[in-house]
Amino acid sequence: MYDATTHKVLFAKNDDVPYAPASTTKLMTALLVYEKTGFKGEVRIKKEDTLIQPSHVPLVPGEVVSIYQLVEELLIGSCNDAALALARACSGSVEKFVEEMNHKAQLLGCLNTHFVNPHGLFEPGQYTTARDLMRIFQAAIRIPTISQICQTRMIHFQNGGIKRVMYNHNRLLGRYSGMGPAKTGWTRISQHTYAAACERNGHTLYLTILHSPDKWYDARILFDYGFAQVKPQYTVEEKF
Repeated sequence: MYDATTHKVLFAKNDDVPYAPASTTKLMTALLVYEKTGFKGEVRIKKEDTLIQPSHVPLVPGEVVSIYQLVEELLIGSCNDAALALARACSGSVEKFVEEMNHKAQLLGCLNTHFVNPHGLFEPGQYTTARDLMRIFQAAIRIPTISQICQTRMIHFQNGGIKRVMYNHNRLLGRYSGMGPAKTGWTRISQHTYAAACERNGHTLYLTILHSPDKWYDARILFDYGFAQVKPQYTVEEKF
């Protein structure tokens, strides 16, 4: 847990131990896509983009989808097919995109992070740490568009000629006071993963969680703890 206002770490446990990141991987995917495209342009979907489960739009081979919509589907619905389509379209192949993800991680100072895919489904050799994930999360939400998408509760869109609704996977959005941009993740092996920002009274806290049995419980406890450490900001008039 990091206090973005005072630039201090308020809590850390096993923060340099590598764990599987699950779908928090998509923060790096979105960041790299933004740097390469500015979220402008379109992608013609190929069959190879759609051959993945479980979370998917689902995309339809042959349809043309805007990069911006694919990023919304990536971050709000955590769609794995969107991750593959974006990676392929931005770098020519998923493999090349993953190479660029790892290079970007190094530039951010993530010394204990390695990516194997752009979506976060478990594969041997894909790992990060809570400290590194914090760096990636901060870099991602520093982009206003990414920050806004990551705190959007739902989107309406059309896919394959069908009108659809997609809801944000972040269960604390709109339910926990001050909850802002976040990215969730879960696989059986990684367990719960989470990166989130929360603001109260002009004070912002960042939280990253890996390998949790229940991120919703842990996040509430840790944010409650973090805000309890924050000293109230008073004006001169309020002091006296």
